[in-house]
Amino acid sequence: MKKSEIALIVGLIIAISITTGAISVGTAPGVYDLGELESGSDVAFRFYLMTNARNDLLVRLSYFPVHKDIYYKNQTRMYKFIPVEASEEDISSWIEIPRNPLLLSPTNVRTISLTNGNTIKANAEADIILHIPDDAEPGYHAGSISLSPRFGTVTGGGTGVSTIAVTRFIFVFKVAGNAKRDGEIVTMIGERLDDRKARISVLFKNTGTCTMSAYVSELKLYDKFGNLTKTLKSGPVLVSPGDIASIPVFWTGSDVTPGSYRAEAKVNYITGYATMEGPVEIPAKITVEKKAPPKPEEFEIPWLYILLIIIIIILIIYWLRG
Repeated sequence: MKKSEIALIVGLIIAISITTGAISVGTAPGVYDLGELESGSDVAFRFYLMTNARNDLLVRLSYFPVHKDIYYKNQTRMYKFIPVEASEEDISSWIEIPRNPLLLSPTNVRTISLTNGNTIKANAEADIILHIPDDAEPGYHAGSISLSPRFGTVTGGGTGVSTIAVTRFIFVFKVAGNAKRDGEIVTMIGERLDDRKARISVLFKNTGTCTMSAYVSELKLYDKFGNLTKTLKSGPVLVSPGDIASIPVFWTGSDVTPGSYRAEAKVNYITGYATMEGPVEIPAKITVEKKAPPKPEEFEIPWLYILLIIIIIILIIYWLRG
C-alpha cells in the first residue's frame, strides 16, 4: 500500500473520530412508584432528564407499553409490583403530557434531590398527568414514556454523526381493589383451511378481574393409536375479564392429515396456566358456506325527473299552439 493511501485512511479515521460522538439521554428516577391510587382520580407526577450532549436537544415524549418482562417477577426492593395482582389493560388513553416536546439543554443544569435520597443534576423536567377512569381494573399497572431526541451539529463546527443512547422512563401504580388473574379453557375446535393448513381454536375464558395476555404454550395432538403427531403453539391474545377469546393455533405442512385426534392444550397467562384434554376433529374437506347471489337493484325513476319531463312536454305543446 502506498504512503498516500495510508495517509488518506488515517485521515479518514481521525475525521470520523472527531465528528462522531456518543450522546446519552437518561431519566431519574428510572422507575417511579406512584403507590396505591383510587379509580376516578387524577394524579400528576414529574421525572427528570439528563444528558451529556454539548448542544441542545429537542426531546419528544410519547406513551409506550411497558415490556412484558415486568409481569414475570415480583418487584419489592426498588418499587412494588406483584404480577399475580397485575392488569395488562391498555392505559394509553389515561396519559396526558402537558409540555411536549422538551428542550434538553446542557446549559440548563439543576441539582435535584430525589425521594430516595439520591442527588442528580438534571437538564430538564417532564410532567405527566395520569387520569384513572372510574372503571379502571384493580391491581398493579405499569407504563413507560418513550423519549425521541433530535439534535443538530456537534460543537467544534461541521455536522457530526452521533449515536444516542436513550433510557425509557417507567412508572408503576396500583389501583385500589381486589385483583385476580385466573382463567380456564372452555373448548377446542378444529377447522381445515386448505390442503396444507388447519386451525385449532382454543377458547379461553378470563375468570379473573384483570386483563391479561394468554397464549397456547403447548398443544399436543395424538392420533388414534396414542402416538404424538404434532406439538403446536400460538401467539399472545389479550383477554378482558369475563370474556372468552379464541386463541388460534395453526398446523401447516404436508403432514396435515384429517381425522380425530386427542388434544392436550396448555394456555399460559404468565402468572399461571390452564389445561384441557379432549377430542379435536380435523375435517377432510373445507366447508365453505354458500351465500345467495345478491339481488339486482331495481331501477327507479326519480319523481323529480318525471315532473321535469311533464313540464317540458307542457312547454312544447304551449309553444306549438302559440
